[in-house]
Amino acid sequence: MYFDWKKMVSVATVSLATSLHAIPPDPCEPVPEPVCCAAPIPGPFAFAYPYDLGINCPRDFYFHIDGLAFQAKQDGMEFAIQDRDSGFGSPQSPITYGKVIGFGFSDGCGDWDFNPGARVGLGFYLDHDAWNIDMDWTWVHVTNYKSVHADHSSLFIPLWLLGSSTGGLSGIFGTNVSAAWDACYNVFDLSVGKPYYVSRYFIVNPFFGARGASIHQHFSVHYAGGSPIFETIHHGEKNEFRGIGARFGLNSDWVIGKGWWLFANVSASLIAGKFEIHQNLNMPGITGGDGFDVHSDYFQNTPNMEMAIGIAWSRGLDCNRYRIGLRAAYEFIEWWDQLNMRRFFSGNPGYANDVVARGNLTFNGFSLRFQLDM
Repeated sequence: MYFDWKKMVSVATVSLATSLHAIPPDPCEPVPEPVCCAAPIPGPFAFAYPYDLGINCPRDFYFHIDGLAFQAKQDGMEFAIQDRDSGFGSPQSPITYGKVIGFGFSDGCGDWDFNPGARVGLGFYLDHDAWNIDMDWTWVHVTNYKSVHADHSSLFIPLWLLGSSTGGLSGIFGTNVSAAWDACYNVFDLSVGKPYYVSRYFIVNPFFGARGASIHQHFSVHYAGGSPIFETIHHGEKNEFRGIGARFGLNSDWVIGKGWWLFANVSASLIAGKFEIHQNLNMPGITGGDGFDVHSDYFQNTPNMEMAIGIAWSRGLDCNRYRIGLRAAYEFIEWWDQLNMRRFFSGNPGYANDVVARGNLTFNGFSLRFQLDM
């Protein structure tokens, strides 16, 4: 028999190679590089890196100033009902096509004005785990005014007059009505935060601290009829809140690149403070309408919430020893239970009344910040 040794060697070699591939690889062997695959995804990236602007010779200090343009609104400030009833406000005539005037001074697009304000702040970073100390003062001055004149087919039913015969007086006081709302908003914040990178393009800064607030409001309504003797002004001379409390929140930056990023911030606070209320009304020449003069001082916990979203840009100066930045945002601010004046439903001898609406004070509008880091 003829023995083909070359053929046998070839078969043995193939069998050995097949059996070697059947054996599991050693776990300690290096993994071979993939062939003909896409480029690997970048990463992984470290977590909780301290926030760093990359400034040369940093002093870890910054300063900012913001210009504010806010629209202000407050529940419970409606001051009249415009009635187109043919009975001209007699007690026997129902309200027909009635329209409430002055709700929050925002019942018409042209009435909801932007009010000026400013925010000034400074802060610095500590060597202790790169904590951030931040201080801010926010100021807004609200001046809103609304005036309406009744035409020949309508009148105004006043909502801030006193007396059981107010409905019957609407024909007298319903010719002209106007209201003015003036408020001064001051808020001081001190917070401690920990800004850090969650990834290369996402930065968060959880913080907590203290907030002090002073909100002083004046609200007056003027009713004028056919005779000067019946002109009446309700004076809300003071609706003031002062207090201090705790605040916490979270700021987040979403880096786009080339110095640009988006941001979204939210915070909440609970303020323990004191309300001081003073209001009066005088009704000359009206029988039984002897007006009132009321003071009310009390303490109350008041919650507050804020939100802001926007876009920002920054760049380095002087060999990156300084960094300037601009931030544009749309902001929302809500203060609960701020309007606490009393509305009277009847006069002497009953004086039925209640706190009007316990209205919330809200702001929304634009802010533009200039910031300097060094």
